Amino acid sequence: MKKESLSTLIFLAFGLMSCQQGRNNKVQYKEYTSPDNTYVVSVPEKVPQTQYCIGNYMSFADKDEGIIISIQFTSSNYLSDEVTKISNEKYSYSQIETSDTSALYQFSQGMITAYKYFLIKRCPDANYLISVSLLKGSKMGVKEMGSKIYASLKPCRAKETENKEQKTLLKADKVYSTSYYSIKYPKEWKIVENINEMTDAYIGSQLEDFGFTIVRFETDYSISEAHTEGNENVIQAGFRILNDKQITLAGVKCYKTLQVATVQGKEINHLTYLFKKGDMLYSIKFGNLSNNERETLADEIIASFRFK
Repeated sequence: MKKESLSTLIFLAFGLMSCQQGRNNKVQYKEYTSPDNTYVVSVPEKVPQTQYCIGNYMSFADKDEGIIISIQFTSSNYLSDEVTKISNEKYSYSQIETSDTSALYQFSQGMITAYKYFLIKRCPDANYLISVSLLKGSKMGVKEMGSKIYASLKPCRAKETENKEQKTLLKADKVYSTSYYSIKYPKEWKIVENINEMTDAYIGSQLEDFGFTIVRFETDYSISEAHTEGNENVIQAGFRILNDKQITLAGVKCYKTLQVATVQGKEINHLTYLFKKGDMLYSIKFGNLSNNERETLADEIIASFRFK
């Protein structure tokens, strides 16, 4: 994979804007299952899934067409001001429609006029926030796409109830192995493979809503270049970098980065380990680090990583 391609890959993970599906009324939709197997959803087939899907978070993007779609769990029953207040330094948004389950925004920069559509899907055991952005589209186009995604989203099964008083401390005691590497994880967790062509696996717990993805692909970017460009795109997308340091992992240089975003007034933490061996770039991302026990477990898991 060449340098010009890596920029596109990183952008796909955190872009904030997108574009119109077009006037073709025969758009084909494809069904996907979330990495943690909690829900299924259908999105336009031509919009590929990004390699940064983790846990209950899913994202799809087509940079050339400018389409960005994301779906994630939300603890709120409403579209709060924290979510729908989406102005930033470059773009000016204005709300043009709102309802109990949706909010439509229009933004502009120079000659560009685009739309961002938020929907909240209330299910018996969980609520989901859907975001659809179109860079060169119409109000009707973004609403049609969002409505179809909304209608297609369905829970896979009722979420198990967690007994917090009897929660056991998990340990990384089982091995996931490929021809390139091995890594340990708790035996209670499940593995979902073949998420997309660059993601080897998501390993995690539906009950705990915690886990990690392993992304691996070839590139001629140096590890420093990949790290710098990745951070720039993360910040542009509205994340804050709380901690960013260089460590040694399995004998190679590695960047350990803690990224934070605020959704529905709640901080969402992602911890990323980025490293490279030969031409192969690796990104191991943990999602939903909500307490010290999870951070400790993440450290134990990443310390078990070994090249073959």
